[in-house]
Amino acid sequence: MKRALLVLTLAVACTEPTIPGRQSYGFDDGFGGVFHWPADRLPVRFYIDDRGPMRTLISEGLAAWGAQFLYGEWRAALDPDSNTADVIVRWSGPVPPNVPPDPGAPVFACSGLTQIVIDSANNAVERPMRVSVNELTGAFTPEQRVACYARVLTHEIGHTLGLLQHSTQPDDLMAAQPIVRTPATRDRMTVEVLYHTPPTIGAPR
Repeated sequence: MKRALLVLTLAVACTEPTIPGRQSYGFDDGFGGVFHWPADRLPVRFYIDDRGPMRTLISEGLAAWGAQFLYGEWRAALDPDSNTADVIVRWSGPVPPNVPPDPGAPVFACSGLTQIVIDSANNAVERPMRVSVNELTGAFTPEQRVACYARVLTHEIGHTLGLLQHSTQPDDLMAAQPIVRTPATRDRMTVEVLYHTPPTIGAPR
């Protein structure tokens, strides 16, 4: 029997590292389970719907998260083959034009969904994880929509890292409705704690 964890926009260390004692938010799956990618499964392979600005947005999102790790505990790469990818990212609605994101105040012009399926028989994540993004109705410019996708896609990457909960702080990237484009201090602290916590949910085989 499988349980599906639906996360809706409503994630080589030093020897024997210790858990950083820093302010963080929760990251378990709601049942006490903890997931993160082990060193022998890196880089995490992302297959993307390579239309519009997706390649640029995902590449920037992966780089932003990779920069949070001091010892390379997580890294990712794009994979041209969906059959071998660990994560598949697709547009689920209209593809926006490839325009620069609007630099102004954030607007909620899009939504995102991350689906992670855990096989309860062996307590491991099944491959692939799936991420999708879609536009919301409203009088938004293409640039505003791309700015929204930039925030939301980087947020959804955070879920695939193992950050399975949302932050309650609105200025964190992992807030339910992110208003920032890159991980904030609490996001970095949380992912540091996560990747120094022994996982109870195995990585995809």
